[in-house]
Amino acid sequence: MTLAATGLAAPAGGKQVQIQNKCNYDLTVAQMTNGQAFGDLAPLAQGQSKTYATAHDWSGRFWARVGACSSSDTNCTTAGAAGPASLAEFTFGGWGGNDYYDISFVDGFNLPVEIVPSGGKNSSVAQGKYNCGAPKCATLPTCPDNFKMDGSNGSMFACKSACSATNKDSDCCTGSFNNPKICKANQFATQMKSACPDAYSFAYDDSTSTFTCQADTYTVVFCPAK
Repeated sequence: MTLAATGLAAPAGGKQVQIQNKCNYDLTVAQMTNGQAFGDLAPLAQGQSKTYATAHDWSGRFWARVGACSSSDTNCTTAGAAGPASLAEFTFGGWGGNDYYDISFVDGFNLPVEIVPSGGKNSSVAQGKYNCGAPKCATLPTCPDNFKMDGSNGSMFACKSACSATNKDSDCCTGSFNNPKICKANQFATQMKSACPDAYSFAYDDSTSTFTCQADTYTVVFCPAK
């Protein structure tokens, strides 16, 4: 399958994020800058790619929904407890001049995803696979029936996390559990981590989920090869 690239060159000193759709169906991609209430939507047909130009210190997230999506549908323009999605999260030009990136299933998931850095140089703070590594979840975890959100055609729209499903402080690491020494992975988070070791499975999963680099370009692949 040939991927056709579209988009703009990064601003001077900026970054590029290329989104690739390797799924067997069309997607709608959302980009949300941290601090915004809603994401900006763009259609992305099967086999196509779209490149986003960002500032060198941009921070935000990307996600995708299956098929066409409307800007009036908050399930498309937001991703969180009410409408979970597999998130590709970025903080460019963070501490030490490094870029920080991760795959987050903290609120749940909907699509397999991978992040691949290229260009630039190694991180100054990470070692092993977390130093310019490529976090990947090519096979989604099994979703319990009571965590599933069904789409209009009867297929699974998304899978909630335990936090999204129960809203309990112990599952969300909130309230009296807002402490990494107290809040630990629940059973579902442990199952998610077993299936996708690179992804954030709960709020305090930083040490095994945060990747750093100083790259020029990051590629987010939806439905990467297994």
